[in-house]
Formats: sequence, C-alpha cells, structure tokens
Amino acid sequence: MPEPQRVVVTGAGSGIGRAIADRLADENIDVRRLDIDGDRDGEGFDVTDENCWARLPYEGVTGLVNAAGIRVRSPLAETSLESFRSVIEVNLVGTFLALRWASRRPVDAETPKDLSVVTLASAVADRPVEHQIAYNSSKAAIINLTRSAARELAPFGIRVNAIGPGSVLTPMTESGWADEEHAERMRAEIPLGRPGRTNEISSVAAFLLGGGSSYMTGSVVTVDGGWTL
Repeated sequence: MPEPQRVVVTGAGSGIGRAIADRLADENIDVRRLDIDGDRDGEGFDVTDENCWARLPYEGVTGLVNAAGIRVRSPLAETSLESFRSVIEVNLVGTFLALRWASRRPVDAETPKDLSVVTLASAVADRPVEHQIAYNSSKAAIINLTRSAARELAPFGIRVNAIGPGSVLTPMTESGWADEEHAERMRAEIPLGRPGRTNEISSVAAFLLGGGSSYMTGSVVTVDGGWTL
C-alpha cells in the first residue's frame, strides 16, 4: 500500500483530530480538514449529516481519519435521553457514516486503489469510567463497528483500524487534569505516570495510514500509558 497522498480528517478543529491533521501536513500530505465548527481550522462539516458525506469527493483520497467526537459527563440517573442520544449520534453514528462513505468509494481512474481508514475508539472501551455512560458505550461500539467494517471491506482494498487513546491532554480533558486531586489519582493509575500528548496519538494515526501498516486491518491500537493493564 502506497504512502498516503490525500487524507480527510474529521474533528480537525481541535484536540486529537487537529494534531493528526497537523502531523500529516508536516509530512507534506494533502489534508482536507473538516470540523463541525467551520470557523476553526477546517471546513464546516457535520459527521452526523448524510448530506455532508454525500457531498464529500473521493478523488485522490488515500486515507480517512474520523476523529470527531464529544463527551457528556453525568451520573447515569441524571443522564437525559437527549444527552445520551447526542453522544451516540456524533461518536457512533458519525463513525458509521464515515465507514459507509468509504464503502461506497467508486472504482474508477480518479480513485486510488487502496484506502486506509482510522477510527477513534478509547481505552474506556476496556475500562469504563464513571459518569460517562454514553461516551463509554459509544467507544466500545466503535471497536465492533471498526472490526465489522474491516472484515467486510478488506476485499475492496480498504483497511480499517482504530486507535484507543487513554487520557490525553486535549480541550476535552484539560479541566480534569487541572483538578489536582483528579490528576494525582490518574497519575497513580497510569503506569507511565502522566497523561498522553496529542502527538503520541497522531504518530500512531500516521503509521496506520501508511505503508508500514499494510498488513493491518481490524486492529485496535491502545495508546494509554498502560492504564488498561
């Protein structure tokens, strides 16, 4: 499988998605940055909207990273159905639509033969965290979705792998790490004793998109400092 030449990244406006897009751009890869907030560093794009995916062109695309995701924290008894559905819509339905878009890739001279898709799961799929039942559930489901798509799409030159980050310093987690009591507990639970950095996730994404991972599909690469050991 050739190295990626054009990669679509959703959730590219901040956090892990932005770090992945920046890493690929630094490697002189043509990156199409998509984000729900078009005012941030990326085009306006809603991963839950079928019409957005229908308008996204395939020409020249060798890689897709679906990094868009949200998290809502609340005890189960206080979690509204609306809140639960919103997380499932963005995280799980958004991933489904990304994979379906990949599966509908036309076979023509303008479309590269091979395509590598990277989804964003989470270490919480193996070690659920309290007060985020929707997020935990969505990320566990993304793993099964990734593996199912990998098996189905392999004959068509489409590889699908997932990254399962642990606690990484992003706008989503910075408030927790700013709480010293929480930070101390997390450092004690993580064998490497610290949160992850976004560049430590983007390097794995770059590997999964490239030729070095050409015999990998349906894999979940956990990057969590040993937290799930």
